Amino acid sequence: MGASSRIGTGLAAAAMVCASACSSSSPDAEAAVAVTTEVVTTTTVAATTTTSTTVPVTAGDCEISEVLRVGSTGEQVQCLERHLADRGWLAAVPDTEFDETTRIAVRDLQANSDLVVDGVAGQQTAEFMGVWSPPPVPEPYASTCADEGASAVIDREYQRSWLCTDGEVSHVFGVTTAWDQPDPGDYEVMEKDMYASSTETGEYSEMTHFVVFARGKYKGARVGFHSVPTYPGGAFIQPLDSVGTAEYRGQSSGCIRALPDDAQAIWDHLAVGDPVIVIS
Repeated sequence: MGASSRIGTGLAAAAMVCASACSSSSPDAEAAVAVTTEVVTTTTVAATTTTSTTVPVTAGDCEISEVLRVGSTGEQVQCLERHLADRGWLAAVPDTEFDETTRIAVRDLQANSDLVVDGVAGQQTAEFMGVWSPPPVPEPYASTCADEGASAVIDREYQRSWLCTDGEVSHVFGVTTAWDQPDPGDYEVMEKDMYASSTETGEYSEMTHFVVFARGKYKGARVGFHSVPTYPGGAFIQPLDSVGTAEYRGQSSGCIRALPDDAQAIWDHLAVGDPVIVIS
């Protein structure tokens, strides 16, 4: 077999040439040299571009102006869920429905951020996330009052309270309350003490005009209206001009702090057995 008939197409072709030469009796065939052709294969991979549809999250890029809980729907829920997802507390895709998954995510955020843990996204939680926008404060409304006699209404959301007489609002005043108690509901004045004391802040303090209408849901302590407490030296435990402001909400452990004159008015207005209605 002559050299002109040799072909090389990789290793397989080389083996074929070798086999042919070894079976031939021709000197030319025995002297033949196998030629191997290297085949280079090139693979082209098309570039893949991934486009994210996640909207960047920044504090204040959306607003929450109401308390959100299981069953709430709308854009404010989506705002909440976007910020929960951005912080790693929500794995689901943000939507407009506050469901059990959202509640668990809110609780996880609260538990890890030294917030009240209740699974409800209210002012405290929304402020922590940088998305709280206070709604306009509505006027106190008479429909919250008891129909007859003396009663009192507590509105923790707006840090205020009002006294009612025969179903009409008679006096509105600022208060300082806890974040999460007393719960909304109907109560009655249980007892009245002109003087009382407390160590709830870690220091001894005294207050006057204590009108008790509930028990604390955590420690069972008495809960009621009273004047802003004072330390033994006479200093108030909070500035009087801070009573009724959102900044001081949560400074009380559960009671309803009022200015001295308002505490006196509450004391004069309510008797044991009179209704106290907590609306928020």
